[in-house]
Amino acid sequence: MTKVSTITPCYNMSKYLKGWLWNLSAQTHKDLEVILDHNDPTEEEIKWVEDYNKKHDNIVHIQVEGVDPIATSMNRCIEFAEGDYLCIWNVDDLRTSDSIEVMAKALDDNPDVDFVYGNYFIVPEFGATKGQFVDESGRENELKTGMILGPYFMFRKSILKKSGVFDEQLVQGADYDLALRLAFNGKGLHLPVNLGYYLNEGLGQSTKPNSKQPLERTVIELRYNIKVLEPNLVPQTRAYDVQNIIVDEKKIPVANLI
Repeated sequence: MTKVSTITPCYNMSKYLKGWLWNLSAQTHKDLEVILDHNDPTEEEIKWVEDYNKKHDNIVHIQVEGVDPIATSMNRCIEFAEGDYLCIWNVDDLRTSDSIEVMAKALDDNPDVDFVYGNYFIVPEFGATKGQFVDESGRENELKTGMILGPYFMFRKSILKKSGVFDEQLVQGADYDLALRLAFNGKGLHLPVNLGYYLNEGLGQSTKPNSKQPLERTVIELRYNIKVLEPNLVPQTRAYDVQNIIVDEKKIPVANLI
């Protein structure tokens, strides 16, 4: 059984944390290490995690004073991770009980595959199991242009030596950016199963007036020569280093990572 580590940034998630811990305890994959990068945790949140660890003892609980950018938080999770396989698991997204096990087994059974992904539901409230079903089958030719991997994907930690990690410039597009670099550097496999329940309460970052998601999507489109959906945003991309990712204040040329 191959060890899996999660990349789990957390800030201001009291509304979801207890339910997420319950969901975590129900996972059938036993060799699971959860890297919880907990930004500005409350005493109550800390107690919930401590109580969980008394029974299960598989959360590496990193407590951060203040709030770091999410990509910085996710990169710190990678630094702590000991698993051979990694996956992002946000606290407000729930998984099927065999989600981790199914993906890990697929990587075990297919040594030529570098990352796996599957289907999921977009749900309107936390804990719901009905919503919009997203089937990503048959879209392999879009892996280098779109966020086809979705919120539930798993990859070999070793591929990060070629792809690099999360770009710490990006606030709302870091997962999309990394997903593209995984596709440029490795082979993917779609799993025709439901892996989880992605929460969209109608309050998504992309719909907020001050959302950076459209702008950061434009940065990514320019970076990887993808058709720009909103050309009017191109001048604003000068605030970003399009040609380099930034990790711990160091520039890494994107050309070296694809």
